[in-house]
Amino acid sequence: MLENARRLGHQRWLELQLFEVLAGWATDTPEAHLQPMFAAHCHHHAWHADLIAARLPEIDEVDTAALTVPADAEAQQLVASARATATTAERLACVYGAIYQRLSADVTAHLQATDPRVDGPTTRVLTLITRDLIEDMLAGDMALHEFGAHG
Repeated sequence: MLENARRLGHQRWLELQLFEVLAGWATDTPEAHLQPMFAAHCHHHAWHADLIAARLPEIDEVDTAALTVPADAEAQQLVASARATATTAERLACVYGAIYQRLSADVTAHLQATDPRVDGPTTRVLTLITRDLIEDMLAGDMALHEFGAHG
C-alpha cells in the first residue's frame, strides 16, 4: 500500500505542476489559438490531481501531504525547464514531449503494477489519466507541427 501511495503522490505532484504551468501559458502565449488548448489541458491536470488525492490513503502512518513530492531530481528539472521556456515551440516540446512522456511512462508502469482485483478504483483513475494524456499529447504534437517540429 505504501508503494502505491508513494507513486500516486509523485504523479499528483507532477499533475499539479502541469496545472500551474499550463494555466500561465493559457493567458500569456502569443499564439492566441493555442491558449484554449493550454487551458483545457490545465483543467485536465487539476482534475487528475483531485482524482489522485482521493486515492491517497487516509491512515495514521501516511502523511498524504508529504507524499505529494517530486519523484526525483529529473522530474524537478523537467518542470523547471518548462517554466523557463521562452518560445511557444519550446513550451510545446518541453511539456508535450518530455514531461508528458515522463508522466505517461510513470502512469503506465503504475497501472501495470496495480492489481485491479485489489485496487480497482486506482486502476480506473490511472486509466482515465492515461486516456487524457494520449489525447493531450496528440493535440500538443499537432500544435508543435505548426512550428516545423514534432515531439
